[in-house]
Amino acid sequence: MASGLRIGTALLGATAVLAFTALPAYADVKITPDRGGQEKGHDVVLKPVGNISDPNELKQDTSVIKLRIEDDEKRSTVLTYCVELPTPLEDGDVLKEAPWGTHPNKKSKFPQNAGKVLWILQNSYPGQSMAEVKKAFGDQFDKEETIAATQAAIWHFSDEAELDPDKTDADVVKLYERLVKDAVTNEIKEQPKPTLEIDPASKSGKSGEKIGPFKVTTTASEVKLTADLPQGVTITDAQGNPLAVQKKGQELAVQGTGEKVTEFFVNVPANAPNGNATFNLSAEAEIAIGRLFVAHNKKQDDKAQSLVVAQPQKAKVEKEAKADWKLEVKPSEPTTPSSTVPTVPSETPTTSSTPNNPAPGGSGDDDLASTGASIMWPLLGGLALVGAGVGALFVVRRKKAGA
Repeated sequence: MASGLRIGTALLGATAVLAFTALPAYADVKITPDRGGQEKGHDVVLKPVGNISDPNELKQDTSVIKLRIEDDEKRSTVLTYCVELPTPLEDGDVLKEAPWGTHPNKKSKFPQNAGKVLWILQNSYPGQSMAEVKKAFGDQFDKEETIAATQAAIWHFSDEAELDPDKTDADVVKLYERLVKDAVTNEIKEQPKPTLEIDPASKSGKSGEKIGPFKVTTTASEVKLTADLPQGVTITDAQGNPLAVQKKGQELAVQGTGEKVTEFFVNVPANAPNGNATFNLSAEAEIAIGRLFVAHNKKQDDKAQSLVVAQPQKAKVEKEAKADWKLEVKPSEPTTPSSTVPTVPSETPTTSSTPNNPAPGGSGDDDLASTGASIMWPLLGGLALVGAGVGALFVVRRKKAGA
């Protein structure tokens, strides 16, 4: 099979192709309420349902609820509808995705009717433009009526709620009844979450080798790689074809070509000193219509707000990885002994015009050390012995004379 890494065309200095496809991998995308610019619909009045019978609670306002994607530098928002009657959504709540079958309200009918809810979302506003809604259901419906009818129809399938036609706008009731009647169970496909995974997150190696592989799995069709590489270090495929830039801070754009998993290596030149490289991979993946997000109320732990995505949106996911290496120092080889034959000294003695033992007081250099035995000490010793002998003879003669 051909490598998933291929050389691409120039973009911001260097570009390569990295192949990805949508995989059933998972990673959390967090979203929080965004109160700014909520699109309001008309109020609706419900018939008594479940434990709700208070007229004040039966009257519900409607809106397309806007959520903000956490840690998204673009400040992207997600548009949603409520799929649970009624639960407060606090500004500080963080919503996390949950599979349809794990709706937190065990009495909810949403898991059984999720396919019909999905049909409503795909055929009403904002999943469709208002122009498309009017074309499908009639020109008389405006945006506020459409939002109200859509929310009421979703509550019908999630909470078995019914509109009170005597207390609700007539056009809202008409569109609500049409949506409930036309809704069919769309096929529910397991939708992968926006994800980007790299394995391993770090790896060590030696100078002169390719460190890796680093395997990348994502649901995104495009990934950007920003590399922080020392001079001479490159990012390559398994065959050593360079894919990344060598200069710090430049971006590498990579696009999907259909393969499921892709891998790359960090190629370190021979004799490179100890070092490391870091690289950041970022991608955008789609949050599709019908995805379920749940927030537990901080003040009431037994309550949870459940929202379903009404319009597809992109979410950014990021991962960082690194590689490090060491220069392996080989021990030095032992010196080979010389095989040459020693030179035999010449038999002719070397003569010197300078006496080996110059006489004291001679003209020799006083700073030169004596290299032979001095004759001064034997000579003085001999004189001392002679003097001693003469002295002894003189004493003996004096003794004989005195006798």
